[in-house]
Amino acid sequence: MASFKDNAEKELLTTLPSDEQGVRAFLSAAAKQGGFLHIVGRRRNLVFNLASYEQCIAVIGLLKMLYPSEFEMSAEHIRSGMKKGGTSFSVSVPTGFTAQAVEDLRLAEGGVPSFVKNSRSAAESYLKGLFMVCGSVYVPSPGGDEEKREGYHFEFAVDGDEFAEEIMQLLADLGVQAKVSERGALRLVYIKDKESILSALALLGLSESVLKLKSIIDERETANSINRVTICEAANLDKSYAAASRQLMAIGAIEESVGLDSLSATLRDTANARMEYPLASMSELADILGVSKSCLNHRLRKLAQLAAENGFGEE
Repeated sequence: MASFKDNAEKELLTTLPSDEQGVRAFLSAAAKQGGFLHIVGRRRNLVFNLASYEQCIAVIGLLKMLYPSEFEMSAEHIRSGMKKGGTSFSVSVPTGFTAQAVEDLRLAEGGVPSFVKNSRSAAESYLKGLFMVCGSVYVPSPGGDEEKREGYHFEFAVDGDEFAEEIMQLLADLGVQAKVSERGALRLVYIKDKESILSALALLGLSESVLKLKSIIDERETANSINRVTICEAANLDKSYAAASRQLMAIGAIEESVGLDSLSATLRDTANARMEYPLASMSELADILGVSKSCLNHRLRKLAQLAAENGFGEE
């Protein structure tokens, strides 16, 4: 049975950026923490070290959006270390495009690129790329599986104090508070607060993981105030419920920050209806409110925008 971490990593590959800036931000993070320059004579190749074949396919797809070339993928048997017996994967950028890739991804800047710090959407894409190569998330498990843990934990395992501080600040700028600790030569940018982990997963676009974690929290800690966005059990999730989850979380963010009374009458009615009917489809919710589906979509987009303006969700 796949762990929560495994499912989150799998879902991440379904939320890849599609715009050029987002692609550059994603690849920049993946190269910064999971890549290196391979130099042999006059040949220079930017190489991405990856954990799976699926990640290789994802990275190649993003690279092809920037460079009209073919990219080499390789797999090697791991003969020593903690992952002995497993397989390591890599994607190599051709020599002819490596210099351009290093420039486009702003790898010479050393830390988080300035274009990432200046754009919320680019920052979210950067964190996605970082999570792919060095991120983890764990939840409590009562069973005897490999994920058995006492608490909730989200982390990025990165190189260097300065880079760790930059990632912590990037998260803070997006409304998520994290801390830094040491693990051998690595620095951990980590989160243990449940609601902050939910927010971090939402920043990564992992709607189904948000719902799954919410379900786990509700089952284990029903007295917790996070029950305001209770939806369906994880076993019954589908894409429509994932959309409802994003809407409920946006409404919850508005309620906590400025209160629903601050909304216009139409938006307040829409928010209250969604909270009262969390499993209703868009068509059903439109019928309940007596409006068209397009009108409902407009209102929900406005709620999401207001939530983003108050430090949550997508702008």
